[in-house]
Amino acid sequence: MLMRDANFCQDTILNKMHMSLSKLVAVFILISSTAFGQTKSDVFKEDVPVTWLGLDFSTAKLIGDREKFGSESDVRHMLDAWNDLILKESDKYNIAKAIGRKKVDNAIEVTKDHNSEVDVMAMFSEDAKDYLHVKTSDVEEIISGYDFKGKGGIGLMFIVESFSKLNDEGSIWVTFVNMDSKEVLFTEHLVNNPGGAGVRNFWAGCINGVITKMQKKEFEMWRKKHFRP
Repeated sequence: MLMRDANFCQDTILNKMHMSLSKLVAVFILISSTAFGQTKSDVFKEDVPVTWLGLDFSTAKLIGDREKFGSESDVRHMLDAWNDLILKESDKYNIAKAIGRKKVDNAIEVTKDHNSEVDVMAMFSEDAKDYLHVKTSDVEEIISGYDFKGKGGIGLMFIVESFSKLNDEGSIWVTFVNMDSKEVLFTEHLVNNPGGAGVRNFWAGCINGVITKMQKKEFEMWRKKHFRP
């Protein structure tokens, strides 16, 4: 009788341990799927949050108009100014509306800190052929080197390929990333003409044009290309 009771107690303890372990595994799977499970399709789901990460200038080229950009310090200030402008005039540079959201979170410090390490004097060129030089693999390499500062979920970054006065056009890679895994969900290439008074506003016109294109047509085109129900 005592032996039977002892065996019963042992089986009960083992069953409870097994149940507890199963629960822990289930929780881990849930957390993992939440953290790392973002897909291309999630970009197009309105209830999935997106964080605006700003403008990246890791491999950007500023072609022509060298004298208008000023000193190294002036150029660094300009990179920050372009990023700041999008937040300060968010009604005009409406990132949320461009991706079918009512709002986006903002973490432009991610790109601003990364841009601070760029050799800005190497960005200048007088060769129109430097206008298009970035490949998808380059975008993936840029993202892999980012510190997302503990941010998770889906991030949106504009990777500036070039602002070319010689071509009268700017080139930007619109890039959606899984910040947990540093995976590029997808990246799409858009170009637009600049326009505005002064260097900051002139190229901000290009950025605004890209955002407008996304809002009017491109984002829905990308939905057809990438979304899977």
